[in-house]
Amino acid sequence: MRSGELAELAGVTVRTIRHYHQIGILEEPSRSPNGYREYDVGHLVRVLRIKRLADLGFALQDLPLDDDADHDARLESLDEELAAQIDRLTAQRSVVAALRAGGVAPDLPPELGVRMALASAVGVPPRMARLEREQMLLLAHLGGEEASRLIEDLYDRFAEPAAVAAFGTLYEQFDVIDASTPTAELERLVSESIEAVVATVGDLDLTTPLDLGTAESLLDEHGASHLNPTQLRVLDEIGERLSQRLV
Repeated sequence: MRSGELAELAGVTVRTIRHYHQIGILEEPSRSPNGYREYDVGHLVRVLRIKRLADLGFALQDLPLDDDADHDARLESLDEELAAQIDRLTAQRSVVAALRAGGVAPDLPPELGVRMALASAVGVPPRMARLEREQMLLLAHLGGEEASRLIEDLYDRFAEPAAVAAFGTLYEQFDVIDASTPTAELERLVSESIEAVVATVGDLDLTTPLDLGTAESLLDEHGASHLNPTQLRVLDEIGERLSQRLV
């Protein structure tokens, strides 16, 4: 029989048959004088066996070419692997459920996605909300659990009504500053931002910096690609003065 007939009888595709040949789990048949592969019933048995074991969950690259007498050991190993997969899928379903319950997008962990939803609550301009979301994604990934816990704590505080009103206004003002903004206006924005942050997180111990490694430079690079020079200068000034106030 030819490959098409073999594939049809086995319930697979011709491409699958070729893949089996490529990874070495199905022996190549002899060829007819005109160059076509000629399969026999032995090949059909082998393909059916491969298909059955693959459907059970065995990895194709681990399938033996000959009958394996140590069935129990192989099945025990497969059972352990399937149990681990079930655990992973159960955990994934829990995350999906949390995301759906919180009404947040899936690109952040649920606990951070819920906090990120505060950006809408404070009326953050869309461009600034996107910047903050991407920065949070970078920080949570590169800073690990410690950074994630800090983000959660900070956003819980920013959810307080007084903070919501203050930071909503500050975000709007920050979004529109540029080289034409008067120096006095920039100074006022810096001062009010510092006072708002201190009032919100002043009792937190922020004296021990996060060990971000290369993440810090990446966060700076990301910010520089989204903000104008005036905004970057204002952020630097806010950061420098905050480091003195929160010691």
